[in-house]
Amino acid sequence: MASASSPASASKSTSRVEIEELDASTKVSTLFFIFSAAVWLVIASLLGFIAAVQLVQPSFLDGCAWLTHGRVVPMAQNALVYGWGFNAAFAVLIWVMTRLSRSPAPGWGPTVVGGLFWNAGVKLGLTGIMIGDTTGYALLEMPNYAAPLLFLAYAIIGSRIIVIFSRRRGEGVFAAQWYALAALFWFPWLFTIARITIGMDVLRGPAQAIAGAWYSHNVYSLFLAPVALATLYFLLPKRLGRSIVAYPLAKLGFWSFAFFGSFGGLATLMGGPVPAWVPTLGKSANLMLLVPLFIIGVNLVGTLFAGRTAGATGGPSLSFLKFGAIAFVVATTLGMVLSIRPVAHLLQLTFATDALTSLKFYGVVSMVAFGAIYFIVPRLTLQPWPSSALITAHFWASVAGVLIIVGSLGLAGWEQGQAMADLENYQTFAEVSAASSGYLVARVLGLLTLIVGNLAFLVHVIIAIAAAVTRKSEAATEVLFPNPPALEVAK
Repeated sequence: MASASSPASASKSTSRVEIEELDASTKVSTLFFIFSAAVWLVIASLLGFIAAVQLVQPSFLDGCAWLTHGRVVPMAQNALVYGWGFNAAFAVLIWVMTRLSRSPAPGWGPTVVGGLFWNAGVKLGLTGIMIGDTTGYALLEMPNYAAPLLFLAYAIIGSRIIVIFSRRRGEGVFAAQWYALAALFWFPWLFTIARITIGMDVLRGPAQAIAGAWYSHNVYSLFLAPVALATLYFLLPKRLGRSIVAYPLAKLGFWSFAFFGSFGGLATLMGGPVPAWVPTLGKSANLMLLVPLFIIGVNLVGTLFAGRTAGATGGPSLSFLKFGAIAFVVATTLGMVLSIRPVAHLLQLTFATDALTSLKFYGVVSMVAFGAIYFIVPRLTLQPWPSSALITAHFWASVAGVLIIVGSLGLAGWEQGQAMADLENYQTFAEVSAASSGYLVARVLGLLTLIVGNLAFLVHVIIAIAAAVTRKSEAATEVLFPNPPALEVAK
């Protein structure tokens, strides 16, 4: 098994000139996806802010049918996942696979065309939701006529990434590639099954609920989370200048996460009109995630706490990667706790589940993607990031926003659960809602903080890309990236 974490052998495998050629082959397509992702992130943040304000002030935008709460919420979720999350994932997958395969990416034209189709499909899907043409199942709200465009776009982009891997040099396949390739193949399988069973009404009644819960959970567990883990397994050794701790265990961590993670969403059906074995299977799978959680935690968090070697510079990306790695451990642990039956009975139908979802998408997926982008862009543009102040503002606004959102929703969920269990003092739904209203105001402030950070990120991406287009490189790569060569080459 190849070790993606041995810096000592890196300089022997790929020269700096070859690295520059690899990066040049991915430049246009990767920057396209990064820019698209940044735009969608701001759109999703603004839609999420509108939805949060409507829970505090129901009359907000009540005169516009297109922006009612029942439509804004799925629009925000789909823009965040399919707009921001998938565009960022495509950028990372292309670049990481090219680096690790040590094989130039094929021509960027078809990849960018696929990206244009993907973004057009997301726009079409959000328009369908806005006019009320939706399925009502989480992350499947886009109407059926958007699905073929999304599937075609994914097929184009995915096939280009597979071409990169098929042309790899050397026989080793690294941990980052396991997660990246698995995610690449898992999503079309998920998407096809969900669209056929729910979108075409192949399943009926409770069976649709089972398929919906399975799909919405696995968009994170079998696509976005594996892409985040691929990023962490690849970039942490580079940023820290040391090998992944207990790397031989990574294979067991990968397979156990793939197997148990795929069934965890069924636990959300606890107490619903489904066979009892369905949520029990989900609960058991979530508890068995303790195995991959321990291994991945040792691999990633253990490497973080082991520190940096002499001469290694973390750069602006390391802070985001640290937060994302720790957030992954916390989110997985909370998912296990929420699947325990007494806890689920208290918190399942409350804002606590929204807190966990926010931690997954904002704390894990987004923070790891930010860390990757801050690492990748200077290597593609051959320009340093224009403003350290914008990076600092983005990081702290993101951290504060995530903590406020997750904390306020978690406390709101606890108050809701306690109120629903206390039938004597809380006899109406209005009284239960009032118990959590103050925390929802805090959530609005958290989203506002997050928007500030996301706007700083978008502005910085635009400035960086514009600078690369209008100016020549300020310095050679060995001056821009003064780390020892082993930290800047594919391993």
